[in-house]
Amino acid sequence: MSNKSDFFDLLLEEYSKSFDITRDYESGPVRADAYGYFSTVSEKYVLSPKANLWSIHGFEHILFIKTKKLTVKDIEDMRSLMEDYLAPTLVCKGGKYPEKDHMYSYLTAAFLCETTPDEETIKALKNFKYEKNYLMTIRGHVEGHMVLMDLSTGKAYANKAAKHLSDFYEKIFSGSATEI
Repeated sequence: MSNKSDFFDLLLEEYSKSFDITRDYESGPVRADAYGYFSTVSEKYVLSPKANLWSIHGFEHILFIKTKKLTVKDIEDMRSLMEDYLAPTLVCKGGKYPEKDHMYSYLTAAFLCETTPDEETIKALKNFKYEKNYLMTIRGHVEGHMVLMDLSTGKAYANKAAKHLSDFYEKIFSGSATEI
């Protein structure tokens, strides 16, 4: 890849195939180089959409954050941001629970790092876990995903919930990307 900013543009181009992308995103305490939003609705009905048996809604919110170096503190700060702001604001929209028919929301943090993080940071990222159920999952759940792209080596790391993203990011970096 010719330069590190090319990766960011290619990554957003791939995501824009199914996500709404906003560059230079700011909302409350959130500052990100870009934000992506995806939603889907599945329904089951009999003969006509008016005879709806059930509906489920799924969402993903992704923050793209360029940084020189990622630390364990950055990961802890992202957990706090997910718990204290992203889930209440983006998932519950200020209410106590998400909307009716909410099935899942993924809160994803994508860190694009100029340098390779230390082993402690990589371990903390891989072990990162954030989940919350609403009304014993009657109103769905939220799950935290985290991926780190080391732009100096082309290697991606992810927590277990986002493991599928590490291969995707590495393919974009090498120029052989396919859709998410």
